Amino acid sequence: MLKQKNSKKQGDVGLGSAIAWFTSQGYTVCIPLTDSQDYDLVVEIDDMMLRVQVKTTTQKNVAGSYVVGLRTLGGNQSFHTIKKFDKEKVDYIFVLTEDGSRYFIPSNDVEVKSQLTLSKCELYKL
Repeated sequence: MLKQKNSKKQGDVGLGSAIAWFTSQGYTVCIPLTDSQDYDLVVEIDDMMLRVQVKTTTQKNVAGSYVVGLRTLGGNQSFHTIKKFDKEKVDYIFVLTEDGSRYFIPSNDVEVKSQLTLSKCELYKL
């Protein structure tokens, strides 16, 4: 279900899952008009507007735990960009794994900038 032909399509599945979960909880979800910001959604929870970055993963480490890349890769045929995760630019990370597990992780609790092992985030599993 999660694994798609390309990363943009896989991201669409993650975004749809996040919107569905937040909406099912009764939260208001706002979608930015462009994709130039560091967050994918703004969610109103308890009268607070929270910036949420949505990530997906199909990757596991050698121990069998899902890992999610936090870097944003971009560019075209002429150049490539890599932007490391900056916890000051988002409030939460929503992660969808290949098996359908979801995590809602406060960015302040993320100490890494490139890759996060989800077995260390069980407290935030939805």
